[in-house]
Formats: sequence, C-alpha cells, structure tokens
Amino acid sequence: MKRKPRRPAGFKYIAQLEKRLLGVEALLGERSLGKPTVPNIISHKDQTTAATLPDTAALIKSHNESNSWMPENELQVPSFEHTNNPVEFRHGATFRVPDHDATDWSTLGSYVTDRMWPRSAPESRLVALPARQQLPTKAVAEELIEETFSNYNRFLPLFHEEDFLREFHLKYSTSSPRDAGWWACLNVVLSIAHRLRAIRTLDPTQEHILAYGYAQNALSVVSELNVSDRSLSAVQALAGMACLLQGTPDPEPAAMLVAAALRLAQLMNLHRECSSPGVTESEAEKRRRVFWKVYILDKDVSLRTGRPFGQDDDDMDVLLPSKASLESGNLDLFNCRIGLALVQGQVYKQLYSVRAGRQTAAQRAIAAQELSSLLSYWKSSAQLEILEDFAALPGFQLSGEMIHKVVLRLTYLHCLTMIDRHLPLAAKPFSNQELSRSEPMSPPGSLCVAEARKAIRLIEAIPQGDCACVWMLLHAFFAAASSMLHNLTHNPISPNAISDLNLIEPFLRLLETLAKDPNTISQSKELVQMHRTCKSLNLKAKKAVQHFSSKPLASFT
Repeated sequence: MKRKPRRPAGFKYIAQLEKRLLGVEALLGERSLGKPTVPNIISHKDQTTAATLPDTAALIKSHNESNSWMPENELQVPSFEHTNNPVEFRHGATFRVPDHDATDWSTLGSYVTDRMWPRSAPESRLVALPARQQLPTKAVAEELIEETFSNYNRFLPLFHEEDFLREFHLKYSTSSPRDAGWWACLNVVLSIAHRLRAIRTLDPTQEHILAYGYAQNALSVVSELNVSDRSLSAVQALAGMACLLQGTPDPEPAAMLVAAALRLAQLMNLHRECSSPGVTESEAEKRRRVFWKVYILDKDVSLRTGRPFGQDDDDMDVLLPSKASLESGNLDLFNCRIGLALVQGQVYKQLYSVRAGRQTAAQRAIAAQELSSLLSYWKSSAQLEILEDFAALPGFQLSGEMIHKVVLRLTYLHCLTMIDRHLPLAAKPFSNQELSRSEPMSPPGSLCVAEARKAIRLIEAIPQGDCACVWMLLHAFFAAASSMLHNLTHNPISPNAISDLNLIEPFLRLLETLAKDPNTISQSKELVQMHRTCKSLNLKAKKAVQHFSSKPLASFT
C-alpha cells in the first residue's frame, strides 16, 4: 500500500490564504458590475465656504480659467466663515477648524492647533480638511507683505524683497496652488504678517484666525513642494512653514518640514559655495541666506527634540551672508544667530548624540567645559543686551528687533542649560550642618542660574494671548525655571531664594493654565513632562527653602 505524499509545512495556512483571495476577487467582481461604492466626499456644499476647493490634484486638472482664490470684489477684504463640519479628503495631514464662537480665547491654553501629523500608521484614511481661505485684495496684501519684510524678514532674511515683489505684481491676480512654490511663499508671508499684528493688538483673535488660514493654504501644497518642485522658492516655503509651526504645541510637524527643506537644499547644493560662472553674486547671496536660515532651524530643532540634525558641519563650505546685502545691524543679528546654531550643533554632537552616550561621564564633562568656553566666546560678541524692567514701563511695546533679541537670549539660555547639565558637580547635596554656615555656597552652575534669572523675567515680554510665541519659547523658559529650582533645592540658604521663587511663579502659572486644557495636553508630550517636572521641583525647592526661612511659602499645586 502506497503512502500519500507528505504535505508541505504550512499547507493549511496557504489554503486559507487562497480561499480568502478567491473571496476578495469575487467581491470585487460583484462591485465592478454595480454602481461605485465610494462616497462623494465633497458633496457637503452647504457646510463649506466659497473658498473650499477639492485637493490639489483636482485643481491641477481643472480647466476653469477663473481664479476662485481671489476675492470677487477688489474693493473689500473678503469675510471668512469657519465651520465645524469640514470637508473630508484622503490626505496625509489632519486639520480641523475650531469653533471660534464657542472657544474661550481669554486663556493661552485655548488657542492651539490640532495635531498636524498623527503618530498612527501611515495608511490612507479619511481625514478632515477645513475650508480654505481666500486671498485678500491686492492692496491689503501689499500692506501685509510690507509688514513682514520691514519686520521679521529684515532680521532673519528668508525671502529676497525685490524678487518677491516682482513675483507679487506678476502673479498675484492668478495666484493658486497650481504654482506651488509661489503659492506657499505668498501665504507664509501673509501668515507671518498677521502673527506680527496679533502681537500689537489687544484682541488678537481675528489676527490668529487669519494667520491660521493662510498657514493652512501654504500647507496644502507640501506634497508638491517635496516631490515635484526643485526650486529656491520651494526651500523658502518649507522653511517658512516650519517657522510658523514652531508656534504650535507639537514640535514634530516643524521638525519634519525642516528636514524636508534641508534635504531639498542639499539636493540643490545650497550647502556648497557656488562657483558656477552662470550664477551671479546676487544669486549666490540669495542661496547663502536661504541655506543659513534652514541651517539655523535644523540645529535648533535638533537640540530641542534631542534628535540628530541633518547638516554635518564637516560637509559644507558655504560662506556667511555678505555685509553688502543687508544693513549692518540686521546682518550682525543674523550672523550672530548663525554662530549660536553652530554651537548648538556641537552641543548635541558632543553631549547628546549616540556616540556621546557611549562615553564616560568624565569625558562628557570635559566636552561640556570646552563647549561652555565656546558659548562664552560667542556671547562676548553677541547682542544680548535687552532693556531691563521693560515690562514695568507703561504702554511699552516690543519692537521687531527687540522680539528677535528676546528669542536670541532665550535660545542662548537653553543652549547654556543643556551644557550645564554635564558640567562636573560639587559632589553630593549639602547636609543641614553645611547649610547652616553663614556663607552661602556658590554651585558650579552659578553662571547658568544667573542667566536663568535674566531669562525668566522675559516671560513678561510675551504679548498677552500670543500663543505662537508661548509655544515657541516654552522649552527655553522651562530650562530657566528648572535650573533655578534645582539651584534652590541644593542651595536653599541663597540670599536670592525668596526672590527666585517669586520670579518663577509667573511661568508656573502659565504651565498650570496650559495643563488645564485637555486638548492641549493630548497634543504636547513636552508640556506634560514640563508640568510634572516643575511641579515636583517647585515642591522640593519650597520645602528646602522653608526649612531655613521663617517666612511661610505658598504652594504650587
């Protein structure tokens, strides 16, 4: 009697897969005979504004020569209607327009954007996109462009003003997402202008809405910029969008855009000094400015998130911006920021990279001392002098230059704190007997603590309700507060103990306000960690100071 041939391993599993495949083929065959089962996802006309259009692919295929992105009446700024019933697309990003009528704009925690790129698996699924925003009239747009170029772009030059205005006059009336590079750059500039206006107004709600809408317009063409547009304007647009998204609870979208901008810049060889005879000195200077702006963002995001930067300093030879192209004061501020970015890159590489993690604590301490000297050398030539007690002056408003100096000082403080964590400590915490001595002890991080005191005062400089500025600088304020609280825990008899606790209090209240919003908490892991850490450190610091003080201290809960 012959034995049946032995079935291979996994026979049953293969048979099950074949059966499922036959079932799927049969189902597809039945559907192909009937009507399409895909729902019409853009049929909710009554729920969208007049500016709502299908996705960019549909726009490119459109043969309608009229431009629905421009207002019908050039004499008036168009009104905007926002809805909680968004149009649905299959797209790689998630956006929702908040119900501004029902939102409490009185607290900083209420104005936050939804998570732009969810952490879930990269699969095609229905997500929500809000109604797009129409462009303003040409006259209004010119005012907004002038505001951006006379303020933000004057100190951190991302766009070339003459070239931008030339494009504006040629293309504005026909502006649409079909020209992705120009469309994104235009909307970035408009959004920045409304951000700047929000700083100067008592009720920034409408300015925030407009800034948000133009940012949405720019973000709608991210995929086109990444895939099909290899131009300087594409790099500028991606970098500009990253700047806008720095003012959101989640730093990851900005980090992704910075990485995209840097890769595109490298593809265009912006990291190399151009020696081609066909490139004029003016064109070469534009390339340098754009590269260095992206470089600044790359190093800043890297040190903030603790992730590798994209541009290695050993693999670039581009020159610094020339003095002939900018006013001397503006150039100094830009080059000063470039110098700090170079230090930031070395701080990450020598103290926080995987290679640094394999070194001993003593080796990292030596590197930290060298970096501390390097940062001190940078500071000696930097423009960090800021008007003290400015918040106490009646009617004081931050100028554009002052805002950039505030950001520069806080960025310096964050970098200093990241170095200070690896400096050698004075051994163990002090005992009660040591603390009872008449002379207060000066910890090794006294420079960091002194700079933190100056930086934490700058929280009063943030305009009320300017949430973008809050999110952009929150990690720097956290670095200042945590340094001061650590110092109080180990040096509670410091003569500045009580005043330091009072200095930190406004930041703790800000954290508490933000942490009360469940939507904010769900978007920002940084905020959750900051709130938890500061709460714990503050309790320890107050307990230590209370032990050596006769004055009762309020508690932070």
